[in-house]
Amino acid sequence: MTLMLIDDDVPMLEYVEYLLGSLGLDLQLVASAYSSEDALEQFHDVLPDLVIIDIGLPGMDGLELAAAFRITKPEVRLIFLTCYEDFHYSKRAIQLEADDYLIKDELSPEQLKGSLGKAMSRFKSREELLERYSFRQAIERNKEVLKQSFLKQLLSGAADQESTLEFGERLGISWKLPYLRHGFLHMDAASVTERYRYKDIPLIHFAVNNIALELSAGEPSITPIMSREADLYLVLNVADPGVAENTLTVFMQAVMDKVEQYLKITLRGFYSGASVPLRNFDSLYKTLMDSRDYNFYKAVTPIAALDEQADFGQTAEWRGEKERGMLSLALEEGQAAWIDLAVNQWTQQAAAERLLPRLVKEACGNFVRQLAFEAGGLAEDEFFTQLEQTVHIREAAGLTKRELRNLWRQHTLAPAAAEAKDIRLQAVDQFLEEHVDQMVTSTDMAEHLHLNASYFSRYFKKLSGVNFTDYVNQYKMNMAITMLARPHETVENVAYTLGFSDRAYFSKVFKKYSGRNPSEFKAVPPEEDGREPSTDDARP
Repeated sequence: MTLMLIDDDVPMLEYVEYLLGSLGLDLQLVASAYSSEDALEQFHDVLPDLVIIDIGLPGMDGLELAAAFRITKPEVRLIFLTCYEDFHYSKRAIQLEADDYLIKDELSPEQLKGSLGKAMSRFKSREELLERYSFRQAIERNKEVLKQSFLKQLLSGAADQESTLEFGERLGISWKLPYLRHGFLHMDAASVTERYRYKDIPLIHFAVNNIALELSAGEPSITPIMSREADLYLVLNVADPGVAENTLTVFMQAVMDKVEQYLKITLRGFYSGASVPLRNFDSLYKTLMDSRDYNFYKAVTPIAALDEQADFGQTAEWRGEKERGMLSLALEEGQAAWIDLAVNQWTQQAAAERLLPRLVKEACGNFVRQLAFEAGGLAEDEFFTQLEQTVHIREAAGLTKRELRNLWRQHTLAPAAAEAKDIRLQAVDQFLEEHVDQMVTSTDMAEHLHLNASYFSRYFKKLSGVNFTDYVNQYKMNMAITMLARPHETVENVAYTLGFSDRAYFSKVFKKYSGRNPSEFKAVPPEEDGREPSTDDARP
């Protein structure tokens, strides 16, 4: 083990060095310092295991220096030296978990040996504790792999069920009761990517599992198992197939609350009301996986049953050509709001037709591929994996919008352009982009920014020079002008798309901010302008 000495009293430093030579301890002196500045530099160079340090150093005293050491190397052991006994000093030394507090005038070889022996023993104990903790963490990670193997064995039906259950017992899975009921917790991908990167998702998945394991210690009838298909698969072992599902849903809610508190992401819970004997486990699991999308168009609830068969449309007559055109406009016009309009229109139509969820996800993936191609960018592979796992149309839409906006930013926003506008107004613009089909009020914006509504109105006027309503209306009218220039576009559709429910009110707002009526901006199709279309009019 390594030792460092610090004292501005040179004779005292030499005396301690002399004593060390006669103690016979397995200890190597690696550094000696006479000032706090030199001590800090040497400590970072050698990172000793033990430090004997004088409290009364000039400048940064020994206690302050020791606190700095603890930040760099928390496990370092400390022995303080002082010329006199002082309760204030000793109290601070105790707060720093010092191993001893020695008076210089009373220092003897025996006393020094005893203090060093105690410090060395504590250092070794801490090292052993850290090793055991690291080993236990490795076991827990491996245990999750083994639990997934246990699940696969149950689902395969090939292995002997009795031996499989014995394998589960060794992993702490004890199903003594005759029936099983199950469900799963799904990590909402849109909420995860709001805060984390795709490459962080496996770690977040593991963290969610750890929270579930901690809570299941108080509810041994529930077994959480990490799963690619269901994020966190939950099995409830019950004695009576007719028992209510309260135990499972209460557990789900507890996990969801704790994950929201610590990881700031949203989980959604799903459960099956059926209970089956262990021999039917594989069919129960298959039914649960097949029913993942049953709530795809239902109102979002934290926890939902998955027993009802859903009726979906098998084909899409409406292919989203108009929405793809909007995505192209997002690049041409440099307006990310077109992205949100395109995805919102697509998902609204899909929900109205109750289109098969697989087809909705395919279309969302194709939107991303199209924009990646036109923008010369590259969509992340993990996006498509996460999109495939989404369980609700709102989740699929949110994830898709985020990926499209990332591609748009890579293509459109040069560094100078990002700096040209105040960063606070950029935050307002981003919110408007994401809600361009809604009537956003200053109260909505204030809530989003966690500000008092009255304060926000004054703050925004000072920042931008106009009130918030004028800012939003001008923003929307600029978009309206671009939309009306498209052939065959109607004033009614533009008004509806931008969140206006009444054409007359839209026209009034439009004239106020543009000085003209909407119809004056409408493009005249070539076949209506009195001449034959030329080859110049042709569009690819």
